[in-house]
Amino acid sequence: MSEKIKAIVLTSTSGGSDYSNLQIKEENYPKLEKDDQVIVRVKASGLNFAELMQRQGLYKPQSKTPYTPGFEAAGVVEEVGSEVTEFKVNDRVLVFNGNGIWKEVVCLPKSNLVKIPESMSFEDGAGLLVNYLTAYQILFRMVNIKKGDKVLIHMAAGGVGFAATQLCKTVPDVVVIGTASASKHEAIKQNGVTHAIDYTKSDYVQEVKNLFPDGIDVVLDPLNGDNAIKGYGLLRPFGRICHYGAASITSESRSFVSAFKAWWKCLTVTSLDIMSENKCVSGYHLGYLLGNPACSEEMSKDIAHLMDMYQQGQIKIQHDSTFAYSKIGEAMKRMHSRLNVGKIILKPDSEVEATTSVEEVKVSTDEKNVEQSQTVPEENKIEQEVVRHEVENVESQHHLTQSEHVEQETSKLAPTLAEETKQDSQEELKQENETEQHQPKEQQIEEPKQLEEPLEQQNEQLEQTTDQQPQEPETLTSTEEQQSQEQEQNLENAQ
Repeated sequence: MSEKIKAIVLTSTSGGSDYSNLQIKEENYPKLEKDDQVIVRVKASGLNFAELMQRQGLYKPQSKTPYTPGFEAAGVVEEVGSEVTEFKVNDRVLVFNGNGIWKEVVCLPKSNLVKIPESMSFEDGAGLLVNYLTAYQILFRMVNIKKGDKVLIHMAAGGVGFAATQLCKTVPDVVVIGTASASKHEAIKQNGVTHAIDYTKSDYVQEVKNLFPDGIDVVLDPLNGDNAIKGYGLLRPFGRICHYGAASITSESRSFVSAFKAWWKCLTVTSLDIMSENKCVSGYHLGYLLGNPACSEEMSKDIAHLMDMYQQGQIKIQHDSTFAYSKIGEAMKRMHSRLNVGKIILKPDSEVEATTSVEEVKVSTDEKNVEQSQTVPEENKIEQEVVRHEVENVESQHHLTQSEHVEQETSKLAPTLAEETKQDSQEELKQENETEQHQPKEQQIEEPKQLEEPLEQQNEQLEQTTDQQPQEPETLTSTEEQQSQEQEQNLENAQ
């Protein structure tokens, strides 16, 4: 085909708030290069927090820019390779990959496709894989949730949070504690959260301790930073915590200093700590699993199970909003500002109807005001680049002692601190000049006169001062002799 297709391209990694590093570009319609490949026209795709991290350069594994992001989508098969018998043209499928999905048309191996039933919308297909597969594998493969467990789910109104809550309710007597801002409490309670905590107004750690003084069984942690330490502390013996994100470190509104502090405060425990406290710590990274052939059997099995659960009505995808590809910046800003309740869906502009594109892809005025208050000044781009560099080096730092690491990080920050010191000095000098300009004229004239005194006059004053100094000891000596004579006379009179 000579058809041109459009794709979202990440041209460089940056944490700036203008999103100019995400651009719509044209490319050729894909060709089948291998016999096991399938070409799919995308109808809807999903936005995930991992793609926000990719834009900032904080996600690992990291691809070299420029490239097209995107982990998941749903669409219709247009062409199949000669060895493909599982799919045919016009089949409705969901697709997944480590990158490259935010296009109008994609070409992938058949192993990266799953058929979806007629009853499933393309929006549901695009919202199922990443969120529900993440939640399912954490709950049932990592922390092994069981009857009666008490589970803390952070960001309960997000895509993974909604999915995890629904999956928890498939296990008898599980109690779900969910954190979210107050405006989202009704939604998360209807989804199955037992105890909703407003983390913006209260200390969630204390709230959980008030509810369960003996501790809880499971913590799902997408925040990291010092929240990882807090979550570990909330566990009772036999408790399990799983880390699967770094939302507290990657916020666009976070300054360099606070981001670095959050990264530095990540949970650090030894094998002896875990052994003596009888707790389990684990981590989950879907990006690595999707690219690991050794995990393909587990992935396929779990996806098939999720499809069965969907058809049985055990899970229901919560949609927040839909954005055209050309509005990717607004979509990411909405997620970064924590305004979404459920899944944000992206669609190729050609798939967005003219009657709905204006209403569905725009963020309300109130929400934009919130977003503007949380954006980062232009000068913080350099700081966020430093944060990205620090996160890239995490894996190479584990062998250093803490003191060695502090010394190394301080040396890295030295140029930045020097620049800040230089700016401070310039500012102080500016303030001093302004102060001098506002002093009375007489005072400004007197000071130069004092500085212009002849050197001879200063020397005369110094000599006079020197001449006067020996007189003090003489005066003191004369006084002492007089006192001694008086004491002798008094002694004689007494005798």
